[in-house]
Amino acid sequence: MQTMQVIRRNRINLALSTRALTIVLALVSVITSWGVVANEDRENGYFERFIDDWTFNGYLKNETAYRFREPRSITKIRNILSLSGQYTASSNTSVTFSGWTYYDHAYDLFDYETISARSVRDESQPLVFVDNLDQEKDSPGAELRELYLDIFTDNMDIRLGKQFVVWGVLEGMRLTDEINPMDFRELILLDLLDYRVPLWTAKVDYYAEVATWQFLWIPDLKFHEPAPPGSEWELLQNVPNTTKPDSSKLRNSEVGIRYTKEILGTEVGLSYLYTWDDFPVVFRTSKIASTEEPTFFPTYTRINMYGLTFVTPVGGNIVKGEFVYVPDKYFGLENDTDIDGDGFLDSDGILQKKHIRWGLGLDVNMWGMDISPAIAQWIILDYDPVLFQDEFDTSLALFIRKPMPEKSAVFQLLYINLLNARESYVKPKITFDVTDHFQIATGMDVFYGSSSKLGVEAQQGRVFGATADTSVQNAQFFGNFHNNSRLFMEFKYTF
Repeated sequence: MQTMQVIRRNRINLALSTRALTIVLALVSVITSWGVVANEDRENGYFERFIDDWTFNGYLKNETAYRFREPRSITKIRNILSLSGQYTASSNTSVTFSGWTYYDHAYDLFDYETISARSVRDESQPLVFVDNLDQEKDSPGAELRELYLDIFTDNMDIRLGKQFVVWGVLEGMRLTDEINPMDFRELILLDLLDYRVPLWTAKVDYYAEVATWQFLWIPDLKFHEPAPPGSEWELLQNVPNTTKPDSSKLRNSEVGIRYTKEILGTEVGLSYLYTWDDFPVVFRTSKIASTEEPTFFPTYTRINMYGLTFVTPVGGNIVKGEFVYVPDKYFGLENDTDIDGDGFLDSDGILQKKHIRWGLGLDVNMWGMDISPAIAQWIILDYDPVLFQDEFDTSLALFIRKPMPEKSAVFQLLYINLLNARESYVKPKITFDVTDHFQIATGMDVFYGSSSKLGVEAQQGRVFGATADTSVQNAQFFGNFHNNSRLFMEFKYTF
């Protein structure tokens, strides 16, 4: 299969699109208008009051990780500075920002190839594949995470700027929650907001008498961000020559609407999102049973998402659910699909199908613990057996939280099982509150499963025989990182 090289990601890139810049200028204009005061106001302590209207908070954090499977190594010594602030201009207007910067000292102290574990991950790949891979360290990084203006009225809240929007009700499962793309810099190991990519968005919440309407306009087009090439979490990489929509054109904006209402004690949400699939559809021309390289022409495509969420109390517990209907999702074909017999892969390797997603979760408190099991499933309608994906794709999740006040500690456990792929991820973690501002945490990230096989088999780093078996198809997620299981410690000081 053709090598998928990466488009190098610049983590210090704070450049803004034209419309995003317009939003920033609007914020600056508002703030500036408040700052234009007469000399006598300055003499009367205006600027002291201006400073008093700001509130700041943040944290300093060290994250250190040790991979306990071969090749054993400390793989992360990341030091993070995060800062947030809010300026209250009036009783109905405020400005909020947040950002972070970090540096990983592991690369200064340990061999790069050992940290990435590439020698282990790629031992079954052909040498040409290994030799052509790029390398990029996940350090240093700096990013403006949020910058938005809030305007509050009696029946409406308006938020303009760089922000996160969450529609889902099931933690850790993305069903209706497809607004912000994901940052796979460290797979899905980051905290919930940290692995979301913020977007420049206009959000309006209108509060009617018995319901709430939310309207979204997102001119900022971003997609899933892969891990740095060559890092230990390298998997989902950008494909060269991908056709991307032009964010300068209004018609390419994403829009959404959500309606929420309480019905018989149940909070029900109905939503519609006209968006872009955050993964490109990899159309390809491929000759069956041939060693010729396929021709790829990946393209980002539009999808429509109709969603339903509900949250309801049942006997002292909370039942949550999500349902999504997507009528125009593209799915890949098996590499040897040639129904018409012309010797080439059918339909450019892609079929468009309707599909549904549903999920159900429960929040219950037992034995002094918060226990939250959940199940989710993707179902492809009018299924065709030549599709690479399964007709039913099921995942399970379990989250447990156990406060231990006598030890000033909290124990957490996250378990995710992807049933079809027969792989799973387990994260036990315990956090100790040393003081009101200082925490120490320790835990594990453990992966189970086998690695992906995507179109070529190799032995000892070389392809043998006159032809490669391009029919081999086995896509995995957690299983690709079964050698990356690790111990970690975190030290965090908040201010």
